[in-house]
Amino acid sequence: MQFTKLVRVGALAATALWLAGCASTGTDTAKVSDAADKSTDKVIVESRSVVDPAVQAIMDSGVIQQASAHQIQAMLDQDTYHFGFDSSRLSDKDYKALDVQAAYLNSATATGQKIIIEGHTDNRGTRTYNLALGERRANAVKNYLVAKGVSANRIDVISYGYEKPLDSANNTAAWEANRRAVIDIQ
Repeated sequence: MQFTKLVRVGALAATALWLAGCASTGTDTAKVSDAADKSTDKVIVESRSVVDPAVQAIMDSGVIQQASAHQIQAMLDQDTYHFGFDSSRLSDKDYKALDVQAAYLNSATATGQKIIIEGHTDNRGTRTYNLALGERRANAVKNYLVAKGVSANRIDVISYGYEKPLDSANNTAAWEANRRAVIDIQ
C-alpha cells in the first residue's frame, strides 16, 4: 500500500514536470530541475521494503538478533517440530524457531488467537503408550511457549499418537517424519 502511494506520488510529480516542461516560456529551467531533484529525493527517502507485520513485530521485539526478515519469516512459518525415538525433548534449532513463534504470539498482531498443539508418534509401541508420548511432545512445546510469556489459557494440547501419520510406510524415514508436534494457530 505504501509502495503504491509512492508510485502514484512519483507519477504525479513526473507528469507535473513534463507538463511544466511543455508549457515553458523560456524562463529559468533551474527551478524545474530543483523541483525534480526534490521530488526524487522525497520518493527515495519515503521508500521502504515491505515486511510482513508479524515479522516486523518480531524484529522490533529484539527476540532474534542478527536475523534477516526472510530468516524470521522462515522460522515463523515452521509449525512442525520433530523428536527423537521415544523422546519429548526439543532440539536447540526448535527452541530458536519457538522463540520466534512466542514473540509473534505475544505481539499485538496475534492477540486473541487460539493455539492448538498436536502431538504425534510413529507406529511402534502400544496405542496407550503412544497417546501419552504424543501428549508429552505437545506439552513440551506448550510449556516452552508458556515460559516465553504466551498465556496457557490460549493453548490446547491434543495427542493423536500414531493415528494421523504423515507417512504410513513402515521404515526409518517414515518413523522420523511421524514423531512430531504441530502448532496450529487459529
